[in-house]
Amino acid sequence: MSHVEFIKAGANDFEELVDLINLVFSNAVPTNFETLLPVQYAERNFMSGTNYAVRENGRIVASVGSYPVDYRVCGNDLRIAGITAVAVHARKRSKGYMKKLMDMALDDMRKDKIDFSFLYGLRQRYEYFGFTPCGTRFEFHFDKHNFQHYFGKDIGTGITLKEVEAGDTELFNKVKEIYNAESVNVVRPCERFADVMSTWECKTVAVYKDDRFIGYLSAERNNESICEFFIDDVSLAGDVLYTFSEQFKRNHFSVSVFPYEYAMHSFLSKFADSVSVNKDGNFYVIDYLNTVESFLKLKCEYTKIPDGDVTLNIKNVGNLTIGISNNIPSVKFTDEKPDIDLTAIEASQLLFSQYSAFALDSLEGNPFARCLFPIPLFVRRLDRS
Repeated sequence: MSHVEFIKAGANDFEELVDLINLVFSNAVPTNFETLLPVQYAERNFMSGTNYAVRENGRIVASVGSYPVDYRVCGNDLRIAGITAVAVHARKRSKGYMKKLMDMALDDMRKDKIDFSFLYGLRQRYEYFGFTPCGTRFEFHFDKHNFQHYFGKDIGTGITLKEVEAGDTELFNKVKEIYNAESVNVVRPCERFADVMSTWECKTVAVYKDDRFIGYLSAERNNESICEFFIDDVSLAGDVLYTFSEQFKRNHFSVSVFPYEYAMHSFLSKFADSVSVNKDGNFYVIDYLNTVESFLKLKCEYTKIPDGDVTLNIKNVGNLTIGISNNIPSVKFTDEKPDIDLTAIEASQLLFSQYSAFALDSLEGNPFARCLFPIPLFVRRLDRS
């Protein structure tokens, strides 16, 4: 008979745990989580108690990672957690190990007052646990000809790009200062900042205009996508992106932009080849009050929402009334008669999904709801485990 233990992995379990994860995820492509997610799985950063694991006859055969971080949104503090590296050895599947470990992780999130959790993965698999596709991320797609035909032959003049080396603390500090100035940011500790910037094997590129540091971009390993792009003068975005395409030999690439980056939206839309609106991931909301209020506050910073209110009855949660007065949000649980009855997953989809304004169900025809939704929930790629 097998002896099975459900544990929280400690420092002594590091090598065995990472070996299992690498094995499970290397079925199609060789994978090394120590370089793919160094903030979580490089030995120097490994945190005891953040990986839930199954030991069967003394060997780790399944794991689920759960990594909490602090998130600042328009002055509001949130505590969020990413689920990562959900792995079960091929010979140990269909034993309920994944379900048990996910339940353990989510139980601890609720006890630890996590506001929301997020993950990558198949929709139906994770909707059993309360996660559902949510959030909005725009992808601006570019062809190298977009720049030349829109801007002319002087495009890129004076722009220099420099890839930031891992040991360049001074330059990473400049990058960190730019990132921290954003009204929405996950707290990236100084001692792990360079590791965060290399998540998913991304590289950090410093941007200069006439030798003056003006910002940075973060590009995926193959340079097909830029997942962070912050410069102090948005009008130089075309010059920077043209220089990127020339220097890194990319005829086609995309740039991720989030709803609140209004100036960047306005500028890139003038010459991008196309733009797509995507979900940002699978989210599970635990604290509706803090999550909704924080991101609705963000929405009110970049758009005007008319006065009004709506009450959602969320099954097993309560009646959540969301109001706007003079573009200031109010979110509270009330005894108000609900305008719509929802499961928790339906509530997340209405509140945060990229298509919610077009799928209002019984709120169809409610002009306030059409202006209110979606609320711009997201977590940047480099902060996603």
